[in-house]
Amino acid sequence: MTMFRELFEPMTVGPMKVVNRIMMSAMSAGMMLDKDGQITPEMIAYFIERVRNNPGMAAVGACAVVPTPEQWKYPVPIYSDHVIPSLRRLVDAVHQYDTKFGIQLWDAGGTEGGKRTLISPSGLSSNARAKGGATMGPQLNRALELDEIGQVVGYFAAAAARCEKAGLDFVEIHAGHGYLISNFLTPLFNRRTDRYGGSFDNRIRFLIEIVRAVKAVLGDRVALGVKFNGDDFLPSEGWMLADSCRLAPILQAEGADYLNVTAGVVGAPRLTIAPMYEPQGCYTYLAEAVKPLVSIPVGTIGRIKSPVMANDLVAQGKVDFVGMGRPMIADPDIVGKARRGEVDEIRKCLADCRGCMDEHMRSARRGTVTTSCVVNPRMTRESVCIDVEGASKDNPKKVLVVGAGLAGLEAARRTAFSGHHVTLCESRSWIGGQIRFAAMIPGRQEIADMLPWYERQIAKYGVDIRLNTTVNEALLTSIAPDVVFVATGSVPQVPQNLLEVVTNAVNINIMMIDELLEEGMTPGDNILVIGGDQIGMQAADYLSEDGRKVCVAETHGHFAPKLAVHDRWYLLNRTDEKKVRRVKYVHKVEVDTDDNVWLVTDKGREHLPGIDTIVFASDRRSSRSVAEIAESKGLKTHIIGDAFDVVSEDGGTIFANIAQAYDIARLI
Repeated sequence: MTMFRELFEPMTVGPMKVVNRIMMSAMSAGMMLDKDGQITPEMIAYFIERVRNNPGMAAVGACAVVPTPEQWKYPVPIYSDHVIPSLRRLVDAVHQYDTKFGIQLWDAGGTEGGKRTLISPSGLSSNARAKGGATMGPQLNRALELDEIGQVVGYFAAAAARCEKAGLDFVEIHAGHGYLISNFLTPLFNRRTDRYGGSFDNRIRFLIEIVRAVKAVLGDRVALGVKFNGDDFLPSEGWMLADSCRLAPILQAEGADYLNVTAGVVGAPRLTIAPMYEPQGCYTYLAEAVKPLVSIPVGTIGRIKSPVMANDLVAQGKVDFVGMGRPMIADPDIVGKARRGEVDEIRKCLADCRGCMDEHMRSARRGTVTTSCVVNPRMTRESVCIDVEGASKDNPKKVLVVGAGLAGLEAARRTAFSGHHVTLCESRSWIGGQIRFAAMIPGRQEIADMLPWYERQIAKYGVDIRLNTTVNEALLTSIAPDVVFVATGSVPQVPQNLLEVVTNAVNINIMMIDELLEEGMTPGDNILVIGGDQIGMQAADYLSEDGRKVCVAETHGHFAPKLAVHDRWYLLNRTDEKKVRRVKYVHKVEVDTDDNVWLVTDKGREHLPGIDTIVFASDRRSSRSVAEIAESKGLKTHIIGDAFDVVSEDGGTIFANIAQAYDIARLI
């Protein structure tokens, strides 16, 4: 513990004695309810997995305080007494450990996402992509009447009373992220002309009334925190850091026991849930500015995935405590490993957003809300995926894994963890497969952060790793495995209808994306990228770095749909800034014998002058010839990763490949 002395110092937060400076941030992740809106055993298992390592504080995120007639089954309906017994079971389970447990009081305000009628100060969407806060999409959004505001304040207070009945240690009022209270604070979304709109004092009035009402209910028995934006990051009419600095002492005077400084609203240039394009600790400067103005603890969140950074922030007096959300999803034992000084054992969050935030949104559109994790496929399945080290050591199988990309590494790790004898063969001289290429893309180096962890895991569990080894029939015969995992990945290919492009091009460089990256090939200055999904758009970002002119041709109507929406937002903004052109609904690319290039779309045939390089980054073909050899020898064979699927909605993503490998490997 001496390694992170300051991080593991206790602190006082209102009536609470908190054992350390780490908070498992309140997140929507892990919220699993039954059809009556009750907390399930699975949700309890999710929290226990993380609090058993004793973070100082942990909280359930975004719990609804305003009753809705639509029987909204998500999130936790803290507006109803019927949730108290199941919430009490969760609280009692957490209280076996030395973690103070809380809940976030919340209303969505003008953000979209669901069927309910939204309420907001002025009936405007708080999705910043909607020009001037105009309503986006079909979701109804109405302005609160003056007499309703007091009623909503009452809902917050009543929800806080339920929290005390359930035995919670603290409540956190969510006043950030473009949700209801945040809408009142932000001039762009608050156009009211009564006492709740206009001046700073008027715009904070709603929040202050809620703080007073909640404090009156809780007294000094239950701690009260307020989470608010340090900055909305809006181009104009936003809530800014100067406003936060002005607000903080007022919140303390009104009885807040801690402040949690966050940032961003939906659709702003910088997002609340920051992807890997944002630097680690990207929003800590906001909390650092607020801290000197109050004497109560101030916390920070946003891309703090390393206990080293967390400890430094506390040690340097920049903040009093550090929120870790996604890092605790990725590795539930991060606090325990930090305490034991086992930093290299931490499975790092990649800030890839595809499993947590993106799966949350995609599943909501499908009618159920689930969350997962790119690097931790047990996320939200803690109660059913019970991993026991050495479970098969008394009856081990001989396992051969072919290919050391992510799917292969996960299959090798998980089967070796169970106690099987595992051989991992890789034809290249290094592990990681396409992740090595993905990490070459600007702003995406962290995608390879999982590789050192896998390297240590396969060494720890005794995997026999053989690099520069191609698996053929002779090797299969000599190893004689009981089980074969084929994780040989995929290769880019020229779409059938574009073969003429290759044969017609005389002086145009034709490159496949993998070769371009692996061999460090030098492209020209005027490039056409064929394919606009995640690989094509990342290729465009890479190729446009040195001022090259890049055009992306995509068959469908969307770009990078396989990428998490938060990553896509930053990637498209980056490529827009570099004047990368995107053309959708491209049915055909034509090249004549004079190297003239045309794109054929619904709008006709367009000439692209001066193209000197064409990069193919669209179609990929699974490589699985080894599987045929293994199956012909009667060996139990599992095809995983890109070798299994590279074309479906999730095919070819880290998210799908690790999860599939894990799910099969744990049953061996």
